[in-house]
Amino acid sequence: MSDYVKNILVVDDDISNRTILCALLKESSYHVIEAENGKQAVQAVEDNHIDIIILDVLMPVMDGYEAAKTIKARQNYFIPIIFLTSLTDEDSLVKCIDSGGDDFLTKPYSHVLLISKINSMLRIASLYKKIEDKNNEIHEINMQVQQEMVVTKKLFKKITRNDLRGVNTGLRYSMSPMSMFNGDLILTEKNQTSGLDVLIADFTGHGLSAAIGALPVSDVFHTMTRKCFAFTDVLAEANTKLVDLLPTHMFMAAGLISIDRSNNVLSVLNAGLPDIYLYRNGEIIRTFKSRNLPLGISQTNSSQFDVEMEPLEYGDRLIAATDGIMEASNPQGERLGLHRLLKIFNNNTKSEKLFESILADCEQFCEGAEQTDDITLLEICHLEKVEYTSDAAFVKEHRQASDWSMEFSLDIKSLRQFDVLPYIMQAVNQLQPLQSGRTSLHTVLTEMYVNALDHGVLKLDSSMKNTPQGYMAFYKEKQKRLDEMEQGHIQISLRHELNGNDGGRLSLHIIDSGEGYNFRNPQTSKNQFSGRGLKLASSLCTELKVLGKGNSVMAYYDWGKKIHDENPS
Repeated sequence: MSDYVKNILVVDDDISNRTILCALLKESSYHVIEAENGKQAVQAVEDNHIDIIILDVLMPVMDGYEAAKTIKARQNYFIPIIFLTSLTDEDSLVKCIDSGGDDFLTKPYSHVLLISKINSMLRIASLYKKIEDKNNEIHEINMQVQQEMVVTKKLFKKITRNDLRGVNTGLRYSMSPMSMFNGDLILTEKNQTSGLDVLIADFTGHGLSAAIGALPVSDVFHTMTRKCFAFTDVLAEANTKLVDLLPTHMFMAAGLISIDRSNNVLSVLNAGLPDIYLYRNGEIIRTFKSRNLPLGISQTNSSQFDVEMEPLEYGDRLIAATDGIMEASNPQGERLGLHRLLKIFNNNTKSEKLFESILADCEQFCEGAEQTDDITLLEICHLEKVEYTSDAAFVKEHRQASDWSMEFSLDIKSLRQFDVLPYIMQAVNQLQPLQSGRTSLHTVLTEMYVNALDHGVLKLDSSMKNTPQGYMAFYKEKQKRLDEMEQGHIQISLRHELNGNDGGRLSLHIIDSGEGYNFRNPQTSKNQFSGRGLKLASSLCTELKVLGKGNSVMAYYDWGKKIHDENPS
């Protein structure tokens, strides 16, 4: 018990009873305050901190029953009340408890028993005080958590604001968080081919602690994708952020899905997620297993990521999920598991119903049982035509056009280690007010650069990509030659000139060290032109010329007040 001297209020209209009781309590080292009736007792509690009350029942002005009710109603902390009464009938004693008393003792009373009851009640009061203090502490913590949740909700609302789901985009997903904050994450961004880059991720655990890593990952994903960086560079940068941020026991399993609509090619990078499936004509035609470490474990260069590619057909569906799907459990503790998930694929008869079938069968299996992990399912359907209702890739900024030029010269080591295109596009974005023309300009620059690197410097034959197997072989051979080649270079020149008519001309000139080709021969030119992608580039700019021996390409992009129309597909 505390060294603090306890204040005991003694309430009795008989002065002799009070005197004897006060002497007994003082002898036991209590500080005593006296009152002659219930009204004085109520006032004494208002004026003093009272630890316990010894209360008589029958008193003038206000009896003990009324005094107990009033005191209990007005005080916000627990004050034990022991009734000390000459009444012995059961009804009177029950009324003592019902009116707010915590214990009673009948007169004549045992001094030893009274002191024991007082000590017992003071221990109970001490426990009440500790519980009250803990409750207040918990309340303050809850208030702080609530405030943090409000802030975090606003942040997460901004993270997911670029939601590209829709019938016209082919993207849909379902996220069922175990707690208020989802440890799973889906980020979407339109890429420069008018296709989609989609990141589906699952942080270790769930709730706020798991979801906190979503903030830097989202920032890196959206910023770098909009600046035209390759998705392997995006993941490498996100991984660096997570390695620095997350504690050692946390990581992020992730799948990066990129759809190239210009070439109808799918790229998948699986880093710790369950298998990702490509579904065509009622069956799984390709399974993308995890071939990379989850992010946040160790530093990884972009070139170290293992990326798988597959040609796409219109109507193909890509299904990805976090492990919450297969770990979904029913009331009996059984998990859905891989075999049940694959059975859903096999039993599905309509491709367009596959997504709903997986969710419905999972919900039916769980039978409303509480889950132990976030459940996320994603589907991307490769459509022939897509339409994005919201495209926030670039913010229109008021910039004054000017005359400028820049030049890059890259040797073979630079070509092997450095992707120059994002930096060129960043410079153009800062210098040139081309608002809606940026995507077309990036496509032109990309096709010209890829043409120079693949077919000029590396001497690759685009006819290798005529079959799915050849397409994969093409990119493997490209990486092999890039690693082994000792000489080669590409020179890129950009120049912008105002024309005095509220517009200007942007000139792009790319020269490679390759041997060129006979572009003047109509038949050869037609085949090689198509293979090099220059036909697409030519359709997007004002004029495109193949110069010299075929290793020099010049493109012109004219703009004015009337914004160039973008090709939505």
